[in-house]
Amino acid sequence: MTETEGFSMISMKEIGKICGVTESTVSKALRGHAGIKQATRERVAEVARKYGYQPNAMVECMQTGKSRSIGIACNNFQCMFTGAVMDGIHKTLHDYGYDSYVICWDRLVKDDIDLLSRFVRRRVDGLLLLPMECPPSPSHIAQLHSFHNPVVLIDQVWRGSDFDYVGSDNRGGAAALVERLIAAGRRRIGSVIFTEVSSGEERRTGFLDAMFRHNMPVDARFLCKVTDSKSSYEEIRKLLSAEERPDALVCFNDYLANDALNAAFDLGIRVPEELAITGFGNLPICEKLRPALTTVDQHAGLIGQTAARLLMERITGNETGPCRELLVPANPVYRQSCGCAL
Repeated sequence: MTETEGFSMISMKEIGKICGVTESTVSKALRGHAGIKQATRERVAEVARKYGYQPNAMVECMQTGKSRSIGIACNNFQCMFTGAVMDGIHKTLHDYGYDSYVICWDRLVKDDIDLLSRFVRRRVDGLLLLPMECPPSPSHIAQLHSFHNPVVLIDQVWRGSDFDYVGSDNRGGAAALVERLIAAGRRRIGSVIFTEVSSGEERRTGFLDAMFRHNMPVDARFLCKVTDSKSSYEEIRKLLSAEERPDALVCFNDYLANDALNAAFDLGIRVPEELAITGFGNLPICEKLRPALTTVDQHAGLIGQTAARLLMERITGNETGPCRELLVPANPVYRQSCGCAL
């Protein structure tokens, strides 16, 4: 067997023939078994490197009980926030030498397919769950509780669940935006809210915290509740078309803030002179909008890294305590759309 012929297909048995040892000895040497002489371990490692040996993942999983892979349930693959979170996740997985198996959570829910079956078949060592379109039903949560490996939720939490969670300081970030608007002299501050998810409720609470702290009136006419992105533009335009309209809008995320900018432009409302607009997320589009969008940086990549690191700590046994909630700081980024940029 030449080096070229064996490069991609060499087995432990063939390594053993080259080294003059048994296949069992090769296996133990590659795993650093204490009973194997140092010279033998070095010789086996040298041959394995020379011929490009790669362990069989299925065999390794049976031997160790670990697949060195995790499952990721995702939804909106086109979302820039999700993309940044996924980038952070895979940076951490790379550091740990782990792979991932990704499924579209919402598609399985809509087709009434068992959520965990595909993950279980692949023996994943843990799960990372990104936000889904609709909150999970009690039966879906029960399925997750039946999964015996670690589970970490990202960006959204659900009632009735007790899993590790990594997200943003939504409440603090929203409050900081409102504080700045009040300091800039805005008095009719409204909000475009999406309370169907936990992060929306937290940002709404932060908005109210700052308003009440400064004894500012909360006018129900200036609160625009949206339930989906398809109707958000029309809802915001309706709010801004009223005779009495806000002089500032704090939006749930950057996408809704973009809708608000478009609605203001179409109605001839000058931003920020007549209307301040803020978003949440600090997506790449924020600097490209005109005026550039004031927002809150969620540090999406760091959220992904933190979630993956917490999951790996659970998998390796370095983290064994009760469920944890880790909040990544959410920092305001002031640009032209609020009229109070630094």
